[in-house]
Amino acid sequence: MTDKNLVPLPNSERRGTRLSKIERRQRYLAERRQAPTPVDTTDVDEVDNLPQPASENPVQTFVLPPRVQLDQRTSPFAWFSRWTFILFVAVPVICVALFYAFAASPQYATESKFAVRGSSDSSGAMDSAGLFMASGGGAGTEIADSFIVQEYILSRAMVQALVNEANFLEVYSRPSADPYYRLDPSLPIEGLVAYWNMMAAVDYDLETGILTLTIRAFRPSDAEAITRKVIEKAENLVNDISLRAREDSVRSAQREVDIAETRYADARKAVASYRGTTQEISPEKTAEARQTVVSKLESDVANMESLLTSLRSTMSENSPRVVYVRNQIEAMQRQIDAERRRVAVGEEGQDESVLTERLSLYEELVAEREFALNQYQSSYETLEAARVDALKQQRYLTVFVRGDAPEEATYPQAMRWTAIVAVTSFLIWGFIILVSAVIRDRAA
Repeated sequence: MTDKNLVPLPNSERRGTRLSKIERRQRYLAERRQAPTPVDTTDVDEVDNLPQPASENPVQTFVLPPRVQLDQRTSPFAWFSRWTFILFVAVPVICVALFYAFAASPQYATESKFAVRGSSDSSGAMDSAGLFMASGGGAGTEIADSFIVQEYILSRAMVQALVNEANFLEVYSRPSADPYYRLDPSLPIEGLVAYWNMMAAVDYDLETGILTLTIRAFRPSDAEAITRKVIEKAENLVNDISLRAREDSVRSAQREVDIAETRYADARKAVASYRGTTQEISPEKTAEARQTVVSKLESDVANMESLLTSLRSTMSENSPRVVYVRNQIEAMQRQIDAERRRVAVGEEGQDESVLTERLSLYEELVAEREFALNQYQSSYETLEAARVDALKQQRYLTVFVRGDAPEEATYPQAMRWTAIVAVTSFLIWGFIILVSAVIRDRAA
């Protein structure tokens, strides 16, 4: 304790202070000894009931510093907290509660469930790997189509279709609806889309592939009519997507057939042009004919050599018969060599290519023609398969829960929204008080 905390208190501020019982007794006895007149004996215990004499000098008493002394008056920060609580919490919650209790119109909601499915083809056998790839690809397409349907239901195109075919403006702008949820028919298309997104919701379950459609209206019959029209437009969208996919498949297959047919025609023309240029049907046939001639000559040479050997055993080398056979063998050998050279080496002054070159070029042309023919046959089979698939509906919308007219209003969920407004307002008020307290401490 320091001298700074010893503050003299005036008599007006010491009304609540009391001396201890011993001090008051000692002070009373001292005054009685100094008194000139006798005093009646009185019980010392009754001293506590006597009035306390006033002291000329102020008593040094320990009190709190002035900054910490409690003030009975309400501080400005407390008044600020109270009024901001009333303004940001109490007033909004009361207004919302009164609105939902007395002004909000009942809303009837329909709930529909449907899914996008694809046709399964089990006509042909398929191994496990092919089945896995087919199922995976089909599932991916169905998921993509489901997201397309979800976005389409909440899109501008759906709103325009409802305005034109389902009296959208009249249904949601009825005079019986409350001012907050009533539609203003003069809104632009963007405003109508925002209002439709408030009154309709589409949830997609990725695990099951089921779409859940919830539509609200101020009458049960209106909610049912809007739901039926939305499902009808969604089915038309899925059918259009399937039709475009089938048409694209057939168109692509037909384009491949046209390309293969053109290639096959060019290959046939190239073979015909070669035959007209070389004046031979097939170099292969020519090569076979020349090979036959060479084989025949080699056979004759072998026979003549056998005859020459037999003649030499009985005749001399200079005999006419031996000389004749030997000359025949030499002539046949020269003819064989000439035939072989004609196949690989062209003659002097000959413009056309040799047989080996013509045969190589012809084989390339024939190979191109056969490849083009196989491609044409394969593409034609693909076209026929695409046409068969085009006759079947590849994608369709399966509706297994249709939104019938409800019997009880389930919206606008007064308790839920009142609680949301209360919690939100309290958080805003708490943030304002926190910031104000920080500012006050900084200023102090």
